Amino acid sequence: MKKESEEYSNFVNLEKAELHAHLNGCIPKDKILDLVQKHDVKIPPDFDIDQDLQILKPVGSLVEYFKPWLVLKLLPVGKECLIQMVDAAVEALSADSITYVEFRNSPFNICEINDISIAQSLDWLIEALCRSSEKYGVKSNLIVSLSRYNFDLTKSWELFDAIRSKNESKVIVGVDLSGDENCHIPGEVSRFFRSAKDELGMGITIHAGETGHLENIKWAIDECQADRLSHALAAAKCEKTLDIIKKNNICLEISLISNLRTGAVKKLKLHPVITFIEHRIPFVLCSDNPNVHGSSLSDEYQLFFDLTARRDLIDSMFSVQRKYCFDRGNRVYEKNRY
Repeated sequence: MKKESEEYSNFVNLEKAELHAHLNGCIPKDKILDLVQKHDVKIPPDFDIDQDLQILKPVGSLVEYFKPWLVLKLLPVGKECLIQMVDAAVEALSADSITYVEFRNSPFNICEINDISIAQSLDWLIEALCRSSEKYGVKSNLIVSLSRYNFDLTKSWELFDAIRSKNESKVIVGVDLSGDENCHIPGEVSRFFRSAKDELGMGITIHAGETGHLENIKWAIDECQADRLSHALAAAKCEKTLDIIKKNNICLEISLISNLRTGAVKKLKLHPVITFIEHRIPFVLCSDNPNVHGSSLSDEYQLFFDLTARRDLIDSMFSVQRKYCFDRGNRVYEKNRY
């Protein structure tokens, strides 16, 4: 990517919204190093803190890709640490002309590290996001994530109750299911997503079909009533699935760099976004874990342009991002689905 080019500078200066960004993956490496040292975080013995916090080249599997989280998941240590993490992430996005972001984060991790309740962890997150929103002029909302790893159905309903009691500010705008799709979870979790949508007004986004599990896309649509799908690469292999996605006006969250780094896509020219464009499937470009990748949303724009030469789609991307975001106040208009 030719970051010194006039074209790239134009991408940096475009106003953007970020709809798929994991909070801990957005924090600059130097800030992570600072917090790890400050809070005397115990690094796993086989973890090289200088080398393993970032994935800068393609790896062979999601298991390898998740290596940075062996340390990233050890933060935050305390409320002030979380505030500093959010501040650093929002500052970095602001420098890339992002004015709206939906961070993904699991409050369960905050609970475990700090021995606090789910409700209190949401309080911490909401306060940190509100402070950084005001400081940098970036509207920062939250999508709370359930992880396939060590999934606990009972805790998911505890989260449901906590969202209901703690979301007066409307900072929490959606719920997500993330993690390695090879990890089994009970199918009845779909009721959590439907209830979150119907009773709490949450947007629903599901990591599905990232590494070839087409059945997870069907489940996310039919059972969870997903509004957006994260990655959904497997959909490109099934005409019927593409038709269902288009019929239901489901937006795909496309992260080119992430898909190359995980090895889900072997070469840029093979990326399914080409198929999605051909089938007029709505999609938004996203950065996923920009500071883990050593990249930015502007880099996604540049890579997309290198692949497609579709400057028109880049120029209209902000309006598409606004249309499919989960913050009703930022939407261009409401969608009619299902």
